[in-house]
Amino acid sequence: MIRRFGSQGKINFVHFRDVRGTPEHFVETFHDDGPTDMLACLEAYAEVGYDGVLRPDHVPTLLGETNDRPGYSFLGRLYAVGYIRGLREAVYASRAAPARAQTG
Repeated sequence: MIRRFGSQGKINFVHFRDVRGTPEHFVETFHDDGPTDMLACLEAYAEVGYDGVLRPDHVPTLLGETNDRPGYSFLGRLYAVGYIRGLREAVYASRAAPARAQTG
């Protein structure tokens, strides 16, 4: 789907998350703990030239946090942002590396 819609320029905003279960009964997982290959997703976004917003959507609540805003806990989102940044930098930097080497 990323390649299909991305190649048409139809991806404007990405809610990056993963879930485990069925559409009727699911739980949100941390980005590195679900069934989806998140690295492959980032590689597909890079292939189609996507450079827009990519943000964590929902995350699990961690021990010690209140669950007054389920899916939007502070520590879980902080973890997700770091994970996503790491994936994005690894994928996008590796694609830009040859261009930087030529100018350096």
